[in-house]
Amino acid sequence: EAKIWNCIFERAEKFAGIGQGSIRATVLIETLPAVFQMNEILYELRDHSIGLNCGRWDYIFSYVKTFQAHPDRLLPDRVQVGMTQHFMRSYSDLLIRTCHRRGVHAMGGMAAQIPIRDNPAANEEALELVRKDKLREVRAGDDGTWAAHPGLLPAILEVFTSNMAGKPNQIQTAKREDSDSITEEDLLQRP
Repeated sequence: EAKIWNCIFERAEKFAGIGQGSIRATVLIETLPAVFQMNEILYELRDHSIGLNCGRWDYIFSYVKTFQAHPDRLLPDRVQVGMTQHFMRSYSDLLIRTCHRRGVHAMGGMAAQIPIRDNPAANEEALELVRKDKLREVRAGDDGTWAAHPGLLPAILEVFTSNMAGKPNQIQTAKREDSDSITEEDLLQRP
């Protein structure tokens, strides 16, 4: 699929009369098979990729769908499955490591909360959840993230700006030692 998109981008650039590599894309890594193909995806899109993004909710769905016939791989209720679970943290860490080794951006998952206009207390509670999640991402090594609503951007920008030491990204930042030892079992481990 990445190879097909690369061909589409090349044809579009040629048709538009713009230079090769002018079109840049972020690939959403949202399926279990894609986690095992991140290097190949980046290779095929080497002239067009700006990075990879953790598609955590679809990734969880892909995990469930892939292992639906394996009782030993069933996940608990979805409220108990988050980015701090070992297999989810491993997925994120591998994405970050893969991106940074290839010199592209690693993006955290989408903040899906929507601002709550008529309830300031509930809105602040939701924003605090977003801040905590984005702090986890930036500390893990993500260079950026997604937001479902522009009203979340000030809180997200505050977290990333105050935790990236004035740098635009973390591509050149020293890698975490534990990210080198991510195994297939880490990516498949049931919580």
